[in-house]
Amino acid sequence: MRGVGLTRALTELVPDVLVPLLAALTQLGDAWFVVAAVATVHWLGPRYDLVSDRDAARYVALGFAVFGTVVGAKALLAAGRPPESLTLVAADGYGFPSGHAVSATALYGGAAALLRRPRPRYRWGVAAAAVALVCATRLLLGVHYLVDVIAGVLVGSALVAVVLALTRSRLGPGYAFTAALGVLAVPLAGPTVEALAAAGLGVGALLGSIGVVRHPRGALGTGPTLLGYAVCGGLGLAALVAPLPWYGVVLTSGIAGAGVVALPVTRAIRRRVGSR
Repeated sequence: MRGVGLTRALTELVPDVLVPLLAALTQLGDAWFVVAAVATVHWLGPRYDLVSDRDAARYVALGFAVFGTVVGAKALLAAGRPPESLTLVAADGYGFPSGHAVSATALYGGAAALLRRPRPRYRWGVAAAAVALVCATRLLLGVHYLVDVIAGVLVGSALVAVVLALTRSRLGPGYAFTAALGVLAVPLAGPTVEALAAAGLGVGALLGSIGVVRHPRGALGTGPTLLGYAVCGGLGLAALVAPLPWYGVVLTSGIAGAGVVALPVTRAIRRRVGSR
């Protein structure tokens, strides 16, 4: 085992009253939060001069790269979680590396690297604190061993470095890398819902990135944009929970990925098509 003694010691420190709070805080590294965060930064970050248009698109590529990475890495290593007798909340699937640790490191580390404000030392300080918090919740809830979260932080850090390097001069290589990770997850994990959704999301994001590259930013109004993101979120959720055939999972997640990437340029594309 990879540290049952430490896991048992940590979970025994947690009173029952704190379990709901830890379960809520751990959502800061959950899949739905990653999608919501990158979509929000992509939409509102440039509007409030928190990030450039291009860096906002880089952030989406990084966020979406998490899914194929986590699904593929867990399937490849196939290491279990702590025994259910130690866990304080339900958790399924493999445990190494911690998906929440990968997600949190990519999400907050990427934000620290790409955002313009506040000052770098504050950005990196907040990012480190957020990653530590998410990792701590995974340990205190007993759903991961210490080595799982350490590996997750290392994998997430490598993902930040690779995606930001690939997108330094052009967005295409970064989105192609994200799509490749999603597609690779399918043979590694098999045609599971998570793997198929990661593949669809990555390929859809790659296709949607064409609009980001070829058209100037020109988002719809707040209402239509929120509606668009709600539709994308609904499709993404349907891909994971609805009883769809394999191609339905790929298609719905692909549309969701393309939509999140392309929504900020939808108005510009519509204007250009209308002028022809």
